[in-house]
Amino acid sequence: MPKKSSVAIDHEIEVLQAQITILQRREADFVHILEDMARLRDSVMAEQVALASQITELENQRHPINWLPSELLIQIFVAVTEDNDSDTSAGLAYNPSPVIISQVCKKWRNLAFATSTLWSHISYRSRTWSTSPVCAFINRSGSSLLDLTFSPPPYHIDNHDAAEDEQLACKYLLYTLGSHLSRVRSITFECTSTASMQLVVEALIENLHDLKSLRSLDLSFPSHTPCFAGTTLLTLDELDGQSLSDTPRVLTYLRLRQLPPRVISSSLLRSVKTIELSFPLRRSHRAPQYILRMSHMHRFLSCAPELQELVLMETTPLRDVVLEEPSEGQTADNPFAVVVPLELPKLRSLTWKFAYPRDVYTFMSFFNMPALERWEILIANSPTKRNDVGTLRGNHWNEPDSFIQAEPLGGVLSMITLKELCVSCQDGDSLISSLRQFFFPVLEQLEFAYAGKCPPNCDHKHPLPRLDYVFRDPRLPHLTHFTLSHLDVFAGHGKLMLGYMPALVSLTLISCTGVDGVLETLAEAYGLAMDAERKATRGCGVRVCPKLERITLWGCSDFKFKSLFAAVFARAQPAGSSMLIKAQKDEPSVVSTILGRKIRPLKKPRVASPQGGLSSPAKPHTTQNSHGTASTLIPIEEALRPVHIACVHVDDCPQITEDEALLLEEFGTVVVYR
Repeated sequence: MPKKSSVAIDHEIEVLQAQITILQRREADFVHILEDMARLRDSVMAEQVALASQITELENQRHPINWLPSELLIQIFVAVTEDNDSDTSAGLAYNPSPVIISQVCKKWRNLAFATSTLWSHISYRSRTWSTSPVCAFINRSGSSLLDLTFSPPPYHIDNHDAAEDEQLACKYLLYTLGSHLSRVRSITFECTSTASMQLVVEALIENLHDLKSLRSLDLSFPSHTPCFAGTTLLTLDELDGQSLSDTPRVLTYLRLRQLPPRVISSSLLRSVKTIELSFPLRRSHRAPQYILRMSHMHRFLSCAPELQELVLMETTPLRDVVLEEPSEGQTADNPFAVVVPLELPKLRSLTWKFAYPRDVYTFMSFFNMPALERWEILIANSPTKRNDVGTLRGNHWNEPDSFIQAEPLGGVLSMITLKELCVSCQDGDSLISSLRQFFFPVLEQLEFAYAGKCPPNCDHKHPLPRLDYVFRDPRLPHLTHFTLSHLDVFAGHGKLMLGYMPALVSLTLISCTGVDGVLETLAEAYGLAMDAERKATRGCGVRVCPKLERITLWGCSDFKFKSLFAAVFARAQPAGSSMLIKAQKDEPSVVSTILGRKIRPLKKPRVASPQGGLSSPAKPHTTQNSHGTASTLIPIEEALRPVHIACVHVDDCPQITEDEALLLEEFGTVVVYR
């Protein structure tokens, strides 16, 4: 091969460089084309995403939940978080509701993280300590007020490993919240170990100045036999400690279950409006245990001047003090301390569940409640023998080993402001012995209910005693609402009972027997009158409850429709009442015609004037007894012109058909049939 010259080589190099330049240009064109295609591809993909998001938005508009604005969704999220805490977070170290809400969709996640109150409920229900969820909730809560709940799963009291784990978790939780106590709004601690509860009580005492926002405090033991051995909870007495009078408090709700109430500082009690105490009966002889005594409760409630509602659950204090004036059956020389009745000036509601009949009067006599308006009480049957001193209650200070040999009590308590009374009992005897020493002059709402175990389809109901056996004075002139539940009204008792209620407006019978007799009493006419149009006699007026407007019957299956129809018909305004209206000016003659006898008007009495002479005839007034109770006699005008039944509510009464019930609408009565 001949050797190329340098000129030829240079020429070939120039040709190759020209070709490379051409290829580079073509490559640049291809790059521009690829870039344009990539841009076109990206624009197509972006357009697809936008169209897909529009489709998703249109699909979401089919669901009503997405019609709501964000503000309303936030309120729903907060409500769900509060309601589902105890149901879904068992055994967890955090409240799962806000976490679940934040994982539904992007919109909900953004709303959840932007709502600090959604993370303000710190719920710890595990015995194993975990720092990360607690810190995460605290950080996300921002500056919102915190609601703290510590309720690990219960365990046997002899399980020492579980007790140590619970105590450790409680200790770390309190340490983590140490710098945020000023934001704590409510504290709920439910511990099985008394050592864990001692940590909480000590933290409350040490950081009393920092709890500026605490409104609710709930301390309880789930076990019925907490043992306070090795703790200072039985000896700690903050009620006698230093009172911080210059420190304002906002605590309004306090609940204690089997925890000595004297461990709560008196400065916290000054603003409390609702107190709930629960001390169930001891089921073992494990010692040392706490027994609620009257002296403790007397001193505890004396530190709560703003108390408006008191709830006692299975709680009756052991009587270790006596009143200043010994009552009947007591001696002046007794070994117990003497106290005066405690004044509770603002108490309006008292709820007492599981009280023994002989303890009711004794307990109430230790307190003066001038503003009490509502009293709900559940009366239990007294045991025939009380061997355990823990079950020693009420007035049995003279015979500590016997309930039957307890001496009777004397005196009467007048509940001059009580307007609503709800009593649940297990038999009529307990009902009688519980309320016999009380006087209710202004009662407006009354409810009697059977509280024992009754099968769903049980036809046997427990008899309701006569009203004059239950109350010392059965006259209830101001009663407007009366309810009976799961009781049997004997024949004739209904008439006697309703006769004491002239102002009754609403009558409710729930799963009662003897309803026929009650309805027949409501339908009993005051007398007979001549119907001018029909030229025949008919019943006129009613004898009891002329102001009755509503009748409610739930689950009552032993009455007939004709009794209900007669009760409504007797109180309807008949078309032939024109005779009575025309003769209104001559009322004595009308009454004589109805009653079938001549009514002679009484002479108008004349009273002596202060100067010794006779004054003008005295004006008629309502008859009253020594206690100031108005008479229950029904005026003749009200008896002859009763109020018609405005509403009849029939629920779960299979013997009455809907068509029969709707017949009552002919008299202008609204019928609710279910």
